[in-house]
Amino acid sequence: MRGSVNASIQGEGCQYTDPAGRVAVLWSGRIAFGSALSDEETGRRILQLYAEHGLQFPKHLPGRFALALHDSDHQRTLLARDAAGLEPLYYASVSDGRLIFGSTICDVLPELGLVTLNPAALLDYLAFFWSLDDKTFFQGVHLLPQGTVYCNGRTERYSEFEPAPEERSVAEWSEAILEALTNATNAVRSEAMGCHLSGGIDSSLLTVLLGQDRAVPPPAFVAAFPEYPDHDEARFGRIVARRLGVELVEIAPKPSELPEVFSDMIRTIEEPKCHPPVFPRFLLETTAAGRGLRTMVGGRGADELFTGYEWHRDAALARHREVRTVFNAEQRARLLRPEFLAEVDYGPEAAYEQVLEDCPSSTPLEKILALDFRTLLANWLVLDYKISRRFGIQPAAPFLDRRVIELALRIPAELKRLNGEPKGLLKSAVVHLLPAEVLDRRKVGFRTPFGEMLRAGLENFVRESLHEDSSAFWSVFNPEGVSQLVKDHFRGDSNQGWQIWAVLCIREWFRQFLDGKEGP
Repeated sequence: MRGSVNASIQGEGCQYTDPAGRVAVLWSGRIAFGSALSDEETGRRILQLYAEHGLQFPKHLPGRFALALHDSDHQRTLLARDAAGLEPLYYASVSDGRLIFGSTICDVLPELGLVTLNPAALLDYLAFFWSLDDKTFFQGVHLLPQGTVYCNGRTERYSEFEPAPEERSVAEWSEAILEALTNATNAVRSEAMGCHLSGGIDSSLLTVLLGQDRAVPPPAFVAAFPEYPDHDEARFGRIVARRLGVELVEIAPKPSELPEVFSDMIRTIEEPKCHPPVFPRFLLETTAAGRGLRTMVGGRGADELFTGYEWHRDAALARHREVRTVFNAEQRARLLRPEFLAEVDYGPEAAYEQVLEDCPSSTPLEKILALDFRTLLANWLVLDYKISRRFGIQPAAPFLDRRVIELALRIPAELKRLNGEPKGLLKSAVVHLLPAEVLDRRKVGFRTPFGEMLRAGLENFVRESLHEDSSAFWSVFNPEGVSQLVKDHFRGDSNQGWQIWAVLCIREWFRQFLDGKEGP
């Protein structure tokens, strides 16, 4: 979807205008009202909900969506995204008074004029690998936050990650969880479908549910790192695949493949805010598309809903910001030019604490789950969308079905850590469906062995990419600080793989989007 609004909506996407020509709506995604409706019928239902509920109308839209609505009677221009943020929506105001918007940043850039760096987004990324709230790396381009309505220059959340705990037995919750996930998985079934199978509880459960009542289960895909056993999830994927009779497609990312796809990755994502696991994900989606698949199902959202991260344990909860920090303030000061930092009145740590304070939850664990949903998950969903769409694939996330989210918010947060274990309740709900090796395994998660891969053949690539030249990148980054980071890693003093990844991504973004233009 892309378009602009001034006196009316102009653009590309599903469209509908009321018979009087006073209210028009443009949307993308899959708004599922319970039956297959035409665009005209769907548009009519959207405008009916808008007439009944005003700015809160997106709360009543089922499915995944991004939309723009213009109401000439009330002189309103609205933008909205679904509560989970499955469909991206970017927007910017231009000099002629129009509001421009689109599903990608490149839908907006051609009319924006001069492209400049947003320093706050850069600092967010260096601190946490993602940006807070609506920031993008492009000054003046905003990402509408999940569950938010934009109206005439102001944003308002219509959906909060707000717990409403109820008292039920473990058996009752377990039954409800399995029923909700079964229904959510059935809702995304299609013929040309595959699934991500890391061998963890989330993807393994979805693989089981997808294979039910099908003569031939959908193929599963996993990234394998046989040279790095501590990071290799493929062995768990094989266990699940053998038990279910599922075809398992393994990709083994090699260091030599990164330079071949790196520019394409950053161009696809449009920003440098991404984790090293994007690399194997990019290769995996390439393989899936080559097999003709059009939908890929993954377990995104399970960690945020059911306490899946290590910082959800009591022992780590108090250090949640520390354990997810990439570069702390002192490290950023060595990495960036002093004159750049002196001009930026912004601190990502303070902004992080403000977002945490704004999360409408009462206990520390509830607040961290809400913050993860609003930041880490929100950013990952944008990456999933862009990478999958790059290859003509629709990402599907049954854990983020509205019914599953609403159920998870009714479960007491502490009960989700049944027996003190992250995802303890979820494991209890599916214990009869999964092998013990999967249920009892240590979480690997996003631990792509990028530091080790750099040392296995990518030193020249790193040094050439980060060689000081005329790029605007070097007006922001301190050459000595970058050089020291690289030296420390390749001398073996410390594993700085993820930190080097962050700098490489920013350098490539400068090359593609800023170099040759007027300053950063």
